[in-house]
Amino acid sequence: MSAWDGGAGVGDLGQSSVAVVVSLHNPPSEIVERCISWAQKIGPVIAVDDGSPNPATRQVLDALAAAGVTVLVNSRNSGIAHTLNVGILRALHTANPQWILTMDQDSELDDGYLEAARASLPAETSHRVGMLCASIIGDIPLPLIRSHARGVEVREPIQSGMLMSTSMLRAVGLFDEPMFIDAVDTAYVARARSGGWAAAPIVGGRLIHRLGETIPATVAGHPLVFLGRPRNLTYHRPFRTYYTARNQCHLAAKYFLKCPGVPLATQLIQASILVSLAILAPDKGKQRRALLLGVGDALRGKYGPLGVEVRHGLGLPAPEVDPAPAAVPVDYARRVIKAQILLSTWNGERYVAELLESLLGQETRTELQILIRDDGSSDRTVDIIRNFAAEDSRVKLIEGTNIGVNRSFLELMKQSDAKADIYFFCDQDDVWHANKVQVATDALCDQLESGRPALYCSRSMVTDSSLRPVGPTRDYDGPSFAQALVMNIAPGHTMALNKPLLDLVREHFDAERVVLFDHWTYLVAAGLGNVVFDHGWHTWYRNHEANAIGYAVRESWKTRLKNLAMRNFGALAQQAAVFDGEFGPRLDARRRGRVQGLAHQGGPFARMRYLRRFGIDHGSTLASLSSAVLYLFGRYRPES
Repeated sequence: MSAWDGGAGVGDLGQSSVAVVVSLHNPPSEIVERCISWAQKIGPVIAVDDGSPNPATRQVLDALAAAGVTVLVNSRNSGIAHTLNVGILRALHTANPQWILTMDQDSELDDGYLEAARASLPAETSHRVGMLCASIIGDIPLPLIRSHARGVEVREPIQSGMLMSTSMLRAVGLFDEPMFIDAVDTAYVARARSGGWAAAPIVGGRLIHRLGETIPATVAGHPLVFLGRPRNLTYHRPFRTYYTARNQCHLAAKYFLKCPGVPLATQLIQASILVSLAILAPDKGKQRRALLLGVGDALRGKYGPLGVEVRHGLGLPAPEVDPAPAAVPVDYARRVIKAQILLSTWNGERYVAELLESLLGQETRTELQILIRDDGSSDRTVDIIRNFAAEDSRVKLIEGTNIGVNRSFLELMKQSDAKADIYFFCDQDDVWHANKVQVATDALCDQLESGRPALYCSRSMVTDSSLRPVGPTRDYDGPSFAQALVMNIAPGHTMALNKPLLDLVREHFDAERVVLFDHWTYLVAAGLGNVVFDHGWHTWYRNHEANAIGYAVRESWKTRLKNLAMRNFGALAQQAAVFDGEFGPRLDARRRGRVQGLAHQGGPFARMRYLRRFGIDHGSTLASLSSAVLYLFGRYRPES
């Protein structure tokens, strides 16, 4: 079978060209037999367990590994989007397939599914088929949509049983992790359609899969009967209602009446399910609460896993200590990984001892070292560090002259251990949770030897000078290159870098022209590699009068406007120019255009054209709109 053109370069559906990614959570023992069958009939299988709490899961995972299945394990339940992304990345790295088949643990393929997919793939077409999707779920045919420009598509594909071309994955990206669960596949298909990719049906392709739980509808405790028939409704537990309501609001805001995108019929069906649960479900009180909480968080732009407030509102137990979403290979515990913390100090005698105690008290399987460069302190900071170094050989001190934070961290990177696997930046006045090093290492462990630059970053808990919590730093949907050009969501004290990223940052670092070392690191990672953003926190970020850079959890509008007026926006354009000079030829055409339009802005009409093509992504709709206005009026122009 020939591939269609369309600039995609996608091949046929032979066995060697397909890899299977299956998501697991408390998996049944039958999954072993299914995975073995998929490996024999389709291609290599990658199984990712999403933090299963059931101890019996280990036996299932060991049986899968013994059968030749690649097994990865999330350190906690981190959502279907992250779990699938972990498996897809591993498949792309190790199997180099042309197609990836994503499966749920409770789904089965009907006989001849792959043959039907092969027959459904047109040899020539005017549009790009990026997804081949089941057209029958159980015994229910899925609705189709037809258009002259895009051909026949499944109206609302589900990810289980979906064949995704790797050309599309590389062009469109991975699943949207902040959505966590529910509508993750809908969001991906909408994004892919917006990029010109179609979701074609597998003619006769039947997936054995249960679409939700059906229960009798009740009114005042009695079954609802309408037109002589008892009525049923699709039931979700309240926490799923929260996710559905929140994520559907997100989709409605992004794709309402947009074509291609999310069909209006799909949004109406989901809305009717939510309303039915709020009126007719046996636990309708909790359902209403979940619905309101989901809509409220959508309006506030909150995504990711259930927050503490939502858990409390739904009567759910508080989560355990927040480990990062992390994919851990089965043999990971037996690997020796070297981690090095890079700490720059300057007149930090008041807090540095408390920090060092938290660093040396890390509960980690890594081989940990701490490299400290003092930036010319005039107080007792050096004496305190010497005492720690005398007691613990993991601490190494470099005494230097005062050269400033950017150059000090550059010196640390130059003198870091070239044999380390992972590196951490550290502030002198914070305190680290005991699990921070291991959490970040887990999050990056699958990318430590990939050769691709990778960065881990997270939120942190802001405290006062006595470590009394004030509130967490802002949560973000996730990292992006467009965002990295104009803002930094990755403070240095939360960062962990693999060696390829550290090498790039060190070798292309202009201390005079970048904004800060951490913003530059985030920009390089977002532009050339991968960024893992953890919605939890593992650092007490101490705010005090001597902070080099502080953080305000709550600011008045007056303070925000004052800070906005004082901000040096031109430095962002200057940093973009440095990035373009160092890495421009490595970027695709659209990313290069985005960078150059910020670095070299031209007149008002040129800036207007830039905004129409790219916009400014500043983390929220209001902030992005404000930034676009400032850009239009020349505030982002570098100072001459």
